[in-house]
Amino acid sequence: MNSGPVVIGKYRIERELGRGASGVVYLAHDTFRGNWVAIKQIHPHLLSDPMQAAKYRRMLHNEAVLAGRINHPHIVSLVDVDEHADPPYLVLEYVKGRSLEQHTSPDMLLPVSEVLDIAFKCCNALEYAHLHGLVHRDIKPANLLLRDDGEVKLTDFGTALSQNGDITQLAGLTGSPSYMSPEQIREESLTQHSDMFSLGVVLYELLTGQKPFQGESDYATLYKIGADEPVPVRVLRPDLPPSLDDVVRTALAKKPQNRYAQWSDFANAVIGASSSITKLATQITEVERFQALRQLDFFKNFSDVAIWETLRLGRIRALESGTLLMEEGTVGQSFYLLLEGVVKVSKRKLALTRLRAGVSIGEMAYLQADENLRSATVIAESKISVLKIKSASLRQASAELQSCFDKAFINMLVTRLIATNQQLSEWDIR
Repeated sequence: MNSGPVVIGKYRIERELGRGASGVVYLAHDTFRGNWVAIKQIHPHLLSDPMQAAKYRRMLHNEAVLAGRINHPHIVSLVDVDEHADPPYLVLEYVKGRSLEQHTSPDMLLPVSEVLDIAFKCCNALEYAHLHGLVHRDIKPANLLLRDDGEVKLTDFGTALSQNGDITQLAGLTGSPSYMSPEQIREESLTQHSDMFSLGVVLYELLTGQKPFQGESDYATLYKIGADEPVPVRVLRPDLPPSLDDVVRTALAKKPQNRYAQWSDFANAVIGASSSITKLATQITEVERFQALRQLDFFKNFSDVAIWETLRLGRIRALESGTLLMEEGTVGQSFYLLLEGVVKVSKRKLALTRLRAGVSIGEMAYLQADENLRSATVIAESKISVLKIKSASLRQASAELQSCFDKAFINMLVTRLIATNQQLSEWDIR
């Protein structure tokens, strides 16, 4: 049962769309114009303390002033405002769709071409905001709305900085820790380059399903943003072109002057990366690959999210019979998951065993990072399909995925040890 308001002002409330720390957003019907709108209302309990109430009313006022003077196809437009209501509220354009926050986990990533289209449109919207003297200061997936028709809309100018000096600014750290620029953390003067950094974080997350800087606490995250270099996106997504790695790395440069000079430069770099992308797997093919992995015994204890992350961490290769997969005595930096076919394993030119689909090959390169010489030779005995994963990439993957692989490798090694002991026992009997 809906315990929220039935009406707010002249608007009839249909349902709640979402809520955050500062307020609730409702879907409402404008009975005068006959259309749907989104109403953003401050939480009543935040208005009980005079100092806190002043802060949140100022945020709402700022958003009303700033959103009211900009008109861009990729920025949510302001319809109405009542600052004197109790609690006060904004009426905004209703965006039928969802926030990009829903597409930041490995199992829900959007196609790369769509991510780049979103990034390009965000560059255009933020360039428009910059020309009007605005720095958004809170670019994050939750503030980017994806309409059902694929269009993107930037929202929430409540903490925006106006470089025209026409509104009272909020003091102190503002924004969401994971998406703050280094200069924002240091509370320095901000320019458009701060929003570029934040958009770079969003782009990284939409491509990989991971944040580039993620600590165990907000403080640890802020430290990483200022001190650490993120893992390159191509470590987590080898299928991405080098040009896209360059785009993200430039946007995430620690110093503002090392990022793009203008939003148009950022946008052009995105276009360049988009044109260099070869035809990536379609959604249908990705689903088929997911289902193929899900059916393998190796992945029986993996969550769906972990399997999606695995798919994007490696590359699936189809190889002909007779292909040398790995050679004894050579340095191993990758391991394989055998998806289809049969391979022969030999040591010192003596055949040891044959392996069939559903097993890992060469996993010691990951398990023994300091001693990664191949201990055996593996050759395809039939046409095979393998998922090749670089050991270094798995070490940079999510803790959940690493744990899944550790357990799967242990189970695999125990199974092989039991089989070997059984074989030795049979030889002893003979």
